[in-house]
Amino acid sequence: MKFPISSAILLLSALSAPAAVVFSTNNEVGAGGVGSTFTPSYSVSSTDLINGMTPSASGGNFAATEISGGLPVLTDGTYGAITEPGGAADRTHLIFGLGGGAADTGTFVTYSLNIAANPLGFNISSIAVYGGWNDNGRDQQLYTVAYSMLGSSAFIDLPTVNFNPAVDANLQSATRTVLTNDSGDFIATGVDEIRFTFNSPAPENGYTGYTELDVIGSPSVPEPASLTFLAATGLLLAGKRRRSRR
Repeated sequence: MKFPISSAILLLSALSAPAAVVFSTNNEVGAGGVGSTFTPSYSVSSTDLINGMTPSASGGNFAATEISGGLPVLTDGTYGAITEPGGAADRTHLIFGLGGGAADTGTFVTYSLNIAANPLGFNISSIAVYGGWNDNGRDQQLYTVAYSMLGSSAFIDLPTVNFNPAVDANLQSATRTVLTNDSGDFIATGVDEIRFTFNSPAPENGYTGYTELDVIGSPSVPEPASLTFLAATGLLLAGKRRRSRR
């Protein structure tokens, strides 16, 4: 849901532009074996901007197959333990939601940030996506993140992430990809919604296990130049009002 905003906030949003975004990748591998589990060393954020949120919109079904965890696991602030390798029909994957676009899997999720409490939107500094599988069959991260800015219904795509690690058969695979601005600045400012799309094109074997989506950022504040402009605009408007009363 979009919130009504003033022309001043529209001006601040217009000053933002897509950043030079790059992504880094990491993979950890378990030992495998009957009855084994593997918990990677990743430090998943439990205080990111979408932690605990339910999507404002989604497509497909993230829990229709493979005894998986579905949408709630994507923002629960944990990674969890990957089960033993193998392709048995009763193998549980409860730490993963299934995204990728194959039949009965998830295609996208959109999260609306808390604009009611932060009317200037949010500055996004990094976005981390955690995934994996109990073997190397469905551990390819393939997705696109997009964001919308205050005052606009359009989404701006960030570079597509494609990471398919080389992992031997019958070993658990954990993956992490992180998007950042290569200059160290924010990815985007004045953001009110974040969308993850998982189906363009479909990954290996049709879908991937995703276990956490972290959007790291902070409430937006006006830039000094913007404050000066807005202050000057306010003075001009006040002057016009005074003159109109004479």
